[in-house]
Amino acid sequence: MDNVFHDLYEDKVRPYLDFIDSLRALGVDQDLPLPTIVVIGDQSSGKSSVLEALSGVSLPRGGGLMTRCPLELILKNVKTDEWKGMIAYKDYEKKLRDPSEVEREIKKAQDTVADKNNEISTERITLKIESRTAPDLTLIDLPGIARIAVGSQSHDIEKTIKKLINSYIKKAEAINLVVIPCNTDIATAEALKMAKEVDPSGERTLAVLTKPDLIDRGAEEQVNKLLRNELVFLQKGYLIVRCRGQQDIDDKMSLSEALKQENEFFESSKHFRRPLAEKQASVPCLADRLTSELVQKIKKSLSTIESQLQSKVEKTNQELASMGDAPSDDSEKKSFLSNKIRKFCNDIIALASGDFSQDFVSNLKLFPVSRECFEKWHCYLEQQESDLETEDDFRNKAEAYIESRRGRQLPGFLHYGVFESSAKYLISKLEEPALEMQKEISDKVKSVLTELAYKHFVGLPNLLKETKVIIDKIRQMQEDEANQMIKTLFRMESMIYTQDAIYSSRVELMEDTEEYSMHDNNKGLMSTESVVSHLTTHLKIYYKIASHRLVDLVPMAIKYYQMQESVTKLQGEMFSILQMRDLVDELVEEEGTAAEKRRTLIERRERLNKARLALIKF
Repeated sequence: MDNVFHDLYEDKVRPYLDFIDSLRALGVDQDLPLPTIVVIGDQSSGKSSVLEALSGVSLPRGGGLMTRCPLELILKNVKTDEWKGMIAYKDYEKKLRDPSEVEREIKKAQDTVADKNNEISTERITLKIESRTAPDLTLIDLPGIARIAVGSQSHDIEKTIKKLINSYIKKAEAINLVVIPCNTDIATAEALKMAKEVDPSGERTLAVLTKPDLIDRGAEEQVNKLLRNELVFLQKGYLIVRCRGQQDIDDKMSLSEALKQENEFFESSKHFRRPLAEKQASVPCLADRLTSELVQKIKKSLSTIESQLQSKVEKTNQELASMGDAPSDDSEKKSFLSNKIRKFCNDIIALASGDFSQDFVSNLKLFPVSRECFEKWHCYLEQQESDLETEDDFRNKAEAYIESRRGRQLPGFLHYGVFESSAKYLISKLEEPALEMQKEISDKVKSVLTELAYKHFVGLPNLLKETKVIIDKIRQMQEDEANQMIKTLFRMESMIYTQDAIYSSRVELMEDTEEYSMHDNNKGLMSTESVVSHLTTHLKIYYKIASHRLVDLVPMAIKYYQMQESVTKLQGEMFSILQMRDLVDELVEEEGTAAEKRRTLIERRERLNKARLALIKF
């Protein structure tokens, strides 16, 4: 390929591509998506031919699935005549001295990465090429979409390939280059369909049409309609190329000769002469367009990359801080255990006091849940009071209750015992909801404390297990004490007591109501209905007094035993662990994956910091 394609862009284009390639070489694309061109197409769409034409080297060809894992193709235009290549995968890296080595090395790489049974792998192979004829461009080639498994391939080969393709093309940073042969119905192009699903407007999708020399006579105008974006609209539109066919390869046609013949084909065609003039046809035009699109994408993504790098570094540092350094000797182990327990206790204290400034505590909703429960309790008490005024069933039961308790007294006399029994009955109905509320908050406290333990003691299974045992023991203990206190409150309430002055003031407030005055001033014998109304009025007065005590006392008992006391006892139990010298080694023992996770986090932090430094220098 003539290097005139990119000489004009060298100073402006190459730095952007080198920057993204350097981030990818660091492995930053494991942590955040980077701008890239992803090449997809149905099987036998001409995808390999397009990449050969762009790169200037032969790639694996033949029947069946030839691309079996992602191939990162980094092309760099240089002014020297020396050709350089390098292939890397897994822990293997090899310098290539001649273009003829590329096809063999890629086949070898695919057999190593994806096995020799034509299976698919997500592991990437990287091929770097420096050449006078190469464009400045980086692409990722993905396996062609195969619909039928061949030989020893998995029966779900199509699903596997589509899943791999989708993992790349769905990213907003990807430019999707869809390869479509001219001699097939575009409606059946599965690759285009997939691209449209993740990019409905086509703003990230560019299509390249291949095999124009195989178009049926009379079908040329249909292809031109695609090029004019009149059939399936894509914001980035379509280009068309003519690459080497199998016969050309059999005849040993060079890639440079293929480019020359391509140009002659378009120039001599009355159907495609205009697309060539409008830079919509030929491999050089495609290379130029792809480079331009990629550089624009990189420029737009720089600010996003910067913010994502910062966020990832902060998150990684937090994870490392939560794990701490692995202790070695006895002194370090005790210090490590002490720090872990101290930080955990600081957070549980913050949790109980409602201090949301702590990092771990801010996402644990204990206070909001308890506040919501207490508010429901308040509403429930008010609703029960309201029901005394409107519930006919209660009045009927009261009337029956009065009649059943009337002894030798004549009709119209209300015995205090009837009032007392009725009040006890009303108050006792509140005990079960109070205990249910206590159970709900007890479960929530255990859940939150356990979650907090998981966050602090990740990677330390023995310490986590011991902490969970302590939490469960304290939960049971505090739940029993809270239940006992609530039951005691209700036993006290069964005494039916309040200060005379308080009750009298409530009665005076009720005297202004028409209903109470009517019954109070009735000089004649009160009917049973009047007695019931009179009883209901006194019950309402007393219920309001009792409920005003319970609306606070029950939540206070729950908060004291389930939140304050639970945390205090848990803190004491946790610090007592430090006195168990014979258990220190066991408690600080890490799970098998912890050391590996720490190493992975350190490596991630290193590459992210290197990427940030590269961005600052860019």
